[in-house]
Formats: sequence, structure tokens, C-alpha cells
Amino acid sequence: MLGPTPGVTLNRRGFLVLASSGLLLGVAGTGAGRGLSSPAAPDGLVQRFLSIDWEGTVTVFAKHLDMGQGIWSGLASIVAEELDADWSRVRVVGAPARVADYAHNAFREQTTGGSTSTANSWDELRRAGATARAMLVRAAAQAWQVPEALVRTRNGRLIAPGHAAGYGDFAAAAGRLPVPVDVPLKSRADWRLLGIGAEALPRTDTGAKTRGATVYGIDGTWPDMRHAVIARCPRIGGRLRGYDGTAARAMPGVDMVVEVPSGVAVIARTTWHAIRAREALRIDWDMRSAETRSDSAIAADFARAMEEGAPAYADTRGDPDTAFARAHRVVEARFRFPYLAHAPMEPPCISGRMVGGVCEVRAGFQSQTRNQQAIADILGLPLDRVLLDTVPAGGSFGRRASFDSDWVAEFAHVLKASRWRWPIKLTRTREDDVTGGYYRPLMIHAMRAGLDRKGRLIAFDQRMAGQSVTPNAPDVPNWRDWTVLEGVFHELYACPASRLRWWKTPARVPVLTYRSISNNHTGIAKEIFVDRLARAAGADPVAYRLALLEHEPRQAAVLRLAAEKAGWSDPPPPGVTRAVAVHRSEGSFIAQVAQLSGTAQDFRIERMVTAIDCGLALNPDTVRAQVEGGTGFGLSAGLYGRVTLDGGAAQDANFDTYRVLRMNEMPRVMETHFIDGADRPSGVGEPGSVPGTAAVVNALERMGLPPVESFPVFAPMPDQA
Repeated sequence: MLGPTPGVTLNRRGFLVLASSGLLLGVAGTGAGRGLSSPAAPDGLVQRFLSIDWEGTVTVFAKHLDMGQGIWSGLASIVAEELDADWSRVRVVGAPARVADYAHNAFREQTTGGSTSTANSWDELRRAGATARAMLVRAAAQAWQVPEALVRTRNGRLIAPGHAAGYGDFAAAAGRLPVPVDVPLKSRADWRLLGIGAEALPRTDTGAKTRGATVYGIDGTWPDMRHAVIARCPRIGGRLRGYDGTAARAMPGVDMVVEVPSGVAVIARTTWHAIRAREALRIDWDMRSAETRSDSAIAADFARAMEEGAPAYADTRGDPDTAFARAHRVVEARFRFPYLAHAPMEPPCISGRMVGGVCEVRAGFQSQTRNQQAIADILGLPLDRVLLDTVPAGGSFGRRASFDSDWVAEFAHVLKASRWRWPIKLTRTREDDVTGGYYRPLMIHAMRAGLDRKGRLIAFDQRMAGQSVTPNAPDVPNWRDWTVLEGVFHELYACPASRLRWWKTPARVPVLTYRSISNNHTGIAKEIFVDRLARAAGADPVAYRLALLEHEPRQAAVLRLAAEKAGWSDPPPPGVTRAVAVHRSEGSFIAQVAQLSGTAQDFRIERMVTAIDCGLALNPDTVRAQVEGGTGFGLSAGLYGRVTLDGGAAQDANFDTYRVLRMNEMPRVMETHFIDGADRPSGVGEPGSVPGTAAVVNALERMGLPPVESFPVFAPMPDQA
């Protein structure tokens, strides 16, 4: 079974206890007990997400990773609403790694990303909760010998004339019943836990986090465990040629020094012993495959590619060349977005052991299918002999979702090299992670717009150059890579003649998806540029955007609401500048108005007003938290974020040099307003990280800051491309 972990964990013994003593709607096809599956159940959709024990505790199995965004609590609330559960008796654990049961319905693998967790789980979790409730009602009706129509549920209890009982009293009996199909779902009018106007739910993890009891991957503990760190090449892409580990092996607490594909691993009794011994290694690196350029040189090469080569993708609508020839005025802009590190508060850490031919591993797994496969391939095990215990992660922002499972594969190599002598915890320090690549790609944007005599947009052209984060992209002419192109100008603003081109440019720097995928550069470039068009036209920036959004009613609606709540129609107070941005991503629509005081060089964000349409806002407090946190995240990147490369080596390693927004730099007042009316939820984890940054830059430019060409705003890049 899985090793001991304080807090909530479902091990195999716990699974059997639940299966034998209560209602277990989980793990279709396991044969773990009666009532676990039913030939009549539609693809087993309601048979893997929850259990109810004899005490009435509801355990929800979450197939998506909670990285701090509150998704476990949100998913549990969907189940609890349909189940009529007592929220104080609901807990959440990570679902097992089993793609057949827990695949993302769009990506077809078990993974978390793209702000899709709630939308992806909405239907199946509602059915799971409603089905469990129906089975409990039937079990109670049979025991009490009353019609099912007379049995009501409320807050974890079953009630009928002359009878009352808790869910736990009938959990075992319900588990022996056939699983019904096509059970009715609650109408929205009957919700008490979900939606705007429902009671505010405390998150299921608040208590544990407040007590410091939440178990993260970095907290993994096993009997007789050893700690490992890896010495990796300081220049990205370099490989190990040879090393001398004599001095390191002789140091106190060191058990092994061994070569692994990514460098040299030190295995010791504590992380401190391992790190000290790593510093004593003498390593000869082979730099023939290493990146040797600075990030400025890479940017210059990318910009040059746009002038010399053919694009990998082109999309032309109308006749932009003719439209530009008719333009009364042409406005141009160029933007350079740097490499960015994800820098989660908890760097990727992982622990596990081999016991009885089974590898048991604990971490904040974001891509369980890929991670499980990577371990199985390296250790030569069948998939069902690799057990992943997914625990909450202290942030990710895309870092844990690497397509090659780099940090997980490293653990498997170290465990294999240790010859299974001990359980192993592999720790990445923040310095290891920030200097090791897997960054948000460096991107170049060149934008050009033609305006008529009234300032209206009649022609648009955008060129982009940068790396793709899509591995093994299909070799198809003019393939649209959404990880690069999502959120571009001509897909969101109306223009009669437009052209988009992207040059796929090579570099040896490994890149990875980053919070909001490509919107973190396409959306920001779009909103800064359209604001400049409004200024060139002498138009109000809200009105100018609305004229371009006639085909985007939901985007226009959030823009109007944000402007209304910010008092846009009234002049700002003396010494205050307001600016706006709006964007669509992850199925949601968001507008933000930033209000700044001071000067462009010494300013304060006084207020940030947000309007969001995220479909059905299930947990408004969670949405607010994601909008506010996303705003801070985006401002960190836009104002200060940059990984500087010199000769292919990262010069930034921790928060002393990789600058993030400080608490006193957050907007003093943040308010979030909702447009609510859709019948399904959409994403909220990422959209908030885009428009606020553009709105602040727009305000700064209106306050006299020279037009921003390179990011971050307050760490100007030398040798600009």
C-alpha cells in the first residue's frame, strides 16, 4: 500500500474499507465489490467519482490536480449539490492514475490544464452526485417500506414521514443496488451550494492549510527514505562528459553519487547533505549540443527570420495589401516578450519507492497519464504496477505539465540508479528549476494597422516569431498551432482585411506552456495595440473597442460592465489615469479597468475593476480569488519577469533576481463583477492573468511612458531586436 502521509490519502486498504462498508461509486470494472458497476450504466460515467462511508463522510475522487486554484473544492461542490450532501462531511482526494476512468474528456488523457477542470467535469460529476442520491433514496424507501417519492434528502440526511436517517446509515445498502441510469438532475432554482446567491462555501482545504497540515509533494515521507538532488549542466542543452565524485562520496551523510541522463545525482540522508555534496562534484560538461546564445541574440535571430524565411502559418482574410494602400494612416508596433520561468512556490518535487515489484510515487502530478507512462518505461514496468498518489501542488502555472515529464523521469532514473535500496525523494530547488529551461517561449510580434480618415480600422497585419510548445507537431502545411496563436488580434477584433503569419523559429531552450498558454503574449500585444489605435483615431478606448466587437456580444458585454462599474463615463479624479483591456480565453470573457495615480515612473495601482463572464459561476469566491491572483501573476510577468540568458546559461535563479510583484504593488482595491446567465461553467484559472497587465501598460503610456516595445516594462532589455 502507499506509504504513510499525514492528512487525507486513499490507500488500497482505505479503498477496500470504503468498498466493503459503504456506497462506492468508483473505479468501474475493478470488481472490488457489488454495486461498483452496472451493464446499464452509460459508460460507467457515474461509477468512479465518489464514496460514502458508514459515518456519512463523502469522499470525492478528483481526476484533476489542485494547484492552489481551489479546483478540488469546486469539483466536490458539484457532487455535493446534486447529492444534497452535508458540506462539512465532504472531503477530496486525488483520483488514481487510470486513463480509462479519469481521462480529460477533450484531451483523452488524465491531465489538468487550459482552465478546463470544472467545465470538463461538470456533467459527469453532476450525474455522479445525482445517481448516488437516487440510490440512497431507493435504499431508504425499501427499508422503510414507503414510496420513493416520499423520501426527501437534505444536508446529508434522508427524511420520510415518521423516518429520518443519515446517509451513512444506508450507504452499504445503497451500494448493493443496481446503478440507475438517466437520473434527473436538480434544476438551478433548487441549488443551495452552487452559483451566485448561494451560500458561500468554505474550501475543503482551508482548515488543513491554515494548520499547515496540507501534504504537498515536497512533504512526501517514507520509511528509511533518502534524499536526492541532481547536478545539471549550467548551460541549457549541455550534456555530461565525465565527472569526479570522490570528494562528494567522502562527505558525511552521502550514500551514492551516480550518473543519470540529465547529470549527476547525489543520494544522501538529508537534502542538506545532498546539496553540500553536489557542490563538491567536479564535472566535465560536453557543450557541443548546448545553447550558446544570449536571449537577446535569440530574439534578434527570431526577428531576422521574419524578414528572410517563409512562415510556418499564414491566414489571410480579405485583401489586406489593397486595404493598406487605401489607408489614410498606418500605425505600427513591435513587441518582444521574454523567456519566463513558472517559478511556483513549490518547485516540482517527487518521492516514491519500489516494493514488491510495484512503484509507488507521490507528487502533485498534473499529467498523470504521461507521468505514469514515463515511470513505467524507465523502470520496465507495466502501467498497473506504477501507482501515483496525486497530492495538492503549491502552484504550477504549467511547469508540472511538461510533455516529456522531465521532473518525473528524473526521479525514475534516480530510483533505478539507486537499485531500489531506499525510497527516494528528488528535490528541485527553486534555483534548479529557474535555471533549467522549460520556459514560456520568447516571442516577437510585429503589428501594423491601416486606418481610414475617420480612424476606423480597415487593414491589419501581424507577424510573429517564436518557438512552439507543441511536441511532435503534425507535419501538415499551414498547421495552426493553438499554443502559439490563441488570442491573436484578428480572431477577436473585426477587420475587413487582415493577415496573420507565424515563423516557427528554432532554439535549444526547452519551452513549455505557461499560465494562459499563448494569451499571455498574444492578448497583451492585442490590447496594447488596439489602445494605440484608439489614441491615433482620437477615440474613446472603450467605444473604439466596442465598435470592433459587434460580432462578439459577450466580450462587448463584459467591457460595458467593467466600464460602468469603474465610472468610465465620469472624469477620473485629478492625478488619476484610467485604462482598459478586454480579452476572451479558455471560454471566458473578461474586461479590466486599471486606475493609476502618480507618474509613469512612480505610480500606484489604486483600483482594478473586473467584469467576467465565465459562464455559470459555480463558486463566486473562488472566481474572485482566481481573478485577483491571476492579475497579480500577470503583472509580475509584464512589469518585471524575464529569464536572462548569457551564453546559453540562465542568469536568474531565485526571487532576488527573478523579480515578482510585491504585496504593496498589488492594486489597492480589486473588485470583480459577474455576468451570469449561461448554463455551463467555463475557465477562470487563466483569463485573469491577461487583460490587467495590458490595462496597466495602457495607463502608463497615457501617463507619458514611451511606447513599450520590450517586456518586462521595468527591466529594459539590452540590444533590443
